[in-house]
Amino acid sequence: QSGEQKSWAETPPSTPPVRHVIGEFVENQTWLDKLANPIQQWLLGFFGQPGQPNRKLKDMLNGTWLGHSVHPVLTDIPIGAWSGTMLLDLVSLKDESDGMANGADLSLVLGLLGATGSAVTGLTDWSDLDGTDRRVGLMHGLLNGSITVMYVVSLILRRTGQRRAGIAVSSAGYLASLFSAYLGGEMVFAKGIGVNHVAFEGGSDDFVAVMNAQELVEGKLTRVDVAGIPAVVLKKGKSIYAIGATCSHLGGPLDEGTIQDGVVQCPWHGSCFRMQDGSVVNGPAVYAQPAFDVRVRDGKIELRRLEHA
Repeated sequence: QSGEQKSWAETPPSTPPVRHVIGEFVENQTWLDKLANPIQQWLLGFFGQPGQPNRKLKDMLNGTWLGHSVHPVLTDIPIGAWSGTMLLDLVSLKDESDGMANGADLSLVLGLLGATGSAVTGLTDWSDLDGTDRRVGLMHGLLNGSITVMYVVSLILRRTGQRRAGIAVSSAGYLASLFSAYLGGEMVFAKGIGVNHVAFEGGSDDFVAVMNAQELVEGKLTRVDVAGIPAVVLKKGKSIYAIGATCSHLGGPLDEGTIQDGVVQCPWHGSCFRMQDGSVVNGPAVYAQPAFDVRVRDGKIELRRLEHA
């Protein structure tokens, strides 16, 4: 479950006509939901809940260990490799050099390896989406899968003496990849998928009083406002901890989550953060939560934003 989603086709006020047409077309492909439902349910069942063995695999594919999404790291491999394939193919058609032809084939294979990793990590990230975001993501994935198949066919044709036909197929795949890359870019830059949802939260350099100390209940997550920044506060024994209340993954409300052993779990997708310092315990989140310095002064709880290294 995630928050209100903005239709990319209706983004006001200056959506260009071409972008509007593409957005409306993709988001209206409701048939994708019939395909998405069983795939997503299987993935969520396979990965399980935080603490289960396969969840560690999901965290690894999401990039929790890296502090950065793994998917965009890998997507540059097929894009770069297949761009090289295209250039080497053009040169080889002119001088018919075996060296250029072999180089083109090698870069094509490298792109296939990168595409495999990109597909696995992308599918893992996609498993947490819903609504039109899930629909756009699935079309992006289906296009990339089809493009990968085209490059496999191209490689077979090249290795069986039908080089020109192979080049034609891979060239068509490269052109199709431009549209798929466009969809991927829209998911990130227009829909905010994969970005740090607390990246632009500032915070005061000075302590800000947020509530009366006597009103804070032991072991209960309490949402407060710190100079316009939402935070969640927890009292545990004699200690008081506070981190950002907006989940860095997709913006879920951490104050509505659950708390166990000083770790808060997001109610939307299960990301877990340590209340003591905001660090990620379990994904799919890959970015730490903003943490706050806490003090009690004149009966008031005061918070001040700390910066992560």
